Amino acid sequence: MKEMVNPEMHVSPYDDTIPVIIVGAGPVGLLLALRLAQSKIRSIVLEQETALGTAPRAIGYYGPVHNVFKEAGIYDQVATEGMPSGGYAWRTLPTEDECGAKTLGSILGKNIMSRPDSSGRYGICTYSIQLAQCRLAEIMLEKASNTGLTEVLWGHRVIDLSQDDVGVTVSTISGQGESHTLRGLYLAGCDGGKSNIRKLLGIGLNGHSWPERFIATDILRTAPVVEDPPVHFTVDRRYWAVVTPLEHVKPGVRGLWRYSMAVPAFEKTDGSQTVLTDEQVLEPEYVDSLLLRQIDGPRPSDHVVVRKSLYKMHQLLASTMHRGRCFLAGDAAHINNPIGGLGLCTGLLDADALHQALEIVFSLGKEQSASAPIAKIRHPGRTVDPLAVFSRYSAERRQVFQNIIHPYSSANKIRLHSADPEDVAREDWYFQALRRGDAKELARIHAPLSDSWRTDMWGMLTTFFEDV
Repeated sequence: MKEMVNPEMHVSPYDDTIPVIIVGAGPVGLLLALRLAQSKIRSIVLEQETALGTAPRAIGYYGPVHNVFKEAGIYDQVATEGMPSGGYAWRTLPTEDECGAKTLGSILGKNIMSRPDSSGRYGICTYSIQLAQCRLAEIMLEKASNTGLTEVLWGHRVIDLSQDDVGVTVSTISGQGESHTLRGLYLAGCDGGKSNIRKLLGIGLNGHSWPERFIATDILRTAPVVEDPPVHFTVDRRYWAVVTPLEHVKPGVRGLWRYSMAVPAFEKTDGSQTVLTDEQVLEPEYVDSLLLRQIDGPRPSDHVVVRKSLYKMHQLLASTMHRGRCFLAGDAAHINNPIGGLGLCTGLLDADALHQALEIVFSLGKEQSASAPIAKIRHPGRTVDPLAVFSRYSAERRQVFQNIIHPYSSANKIRLHSADPEDVAREDWYFQALRRGDAKELARIHAPLSDSWRTDMWGMLTTFFEDV
């Protein structure tokens, strides 16, 4: 029997071979570190920033992501802190009354996924949890750090990597100019859309970019009403948007909301148009001009912008998510527009699948060592082929993006601005299905997100064996 790792034992990250080096301390990298630690596999997380990011990014978590949270031991906390939404609504822009106040626009469509029970709780996997990505990362960081089997090295930017038959060597530089070299058995690039790991591996991205820009704003405001469901999409050719609470909110009580809005060409008073620079878009006056088209309630509005970020939107997929002993997960591997909350959720499910793949190899493959005493199943005379495991990880996750995430997220975006709102509501196939309300039809439409979004690597175990 192999000796168990002592979680309290501290080993210098620069002096030994680390089972898994993770690059990127966002939710994808931190979830991978947490799950590996729970499988007694030690990791080091390298993050080029000096602290967790706070920019407005992902907000909604649903479907099989809930099960991953549950297995990671964070579901209850995430569900308690986040605002539950049992569905989504699609609306027109708010309308203005004779006093200048605005009311929420008319409903064009509504998808009710579930209703709470008598205690106000929703069933796991039946609703969406709305919680800022930065808070989710904080929860994961605390949980992972408490295991004693992972450590985050802040301010470490990877500048080079090389790999051979038995490991990966990574060179980093700190903000103070200090150089370090780390050696690991495997490396996971979870370092976002501009992934340095992807570039160092020579892996390309393929797809297209959308012409529009998208600004995400977190604001404090007093909502006159909180509708059910509280999340809605604004359908409009120019001013399409997504509106969601970021915490438990109540009518008449100040709370934190996310307004994510398309950036149209700026309209001058004479009707001509000009495209604003990124700097001009982020000017407070312009941001407010967009917000005031979306925010309901009396005027003047009492909203305060807490943070804001401007994004370009893409539909891009890496040519592979596995090369040698290195892997990609999350935005480092694929990028899609944010409408529908498919981006980070898919990245979290990548981390889940990669954790399973590494767990299989460490427990049943040739990497069995005191770093990973987790053998769930023993097969005398047989071991798994790591290449088969990791190649399957890449193939399965790329297939999910190509067949589910790319088409779904593209349709979600186009639906918001492809035509006049009333025409979209009348003619779009999805809105027609929502109006029919046939439970079996809607279940079939949504089935890929419940049945195929998550990858069961352990369920493919028999395909990975080779005789010894």
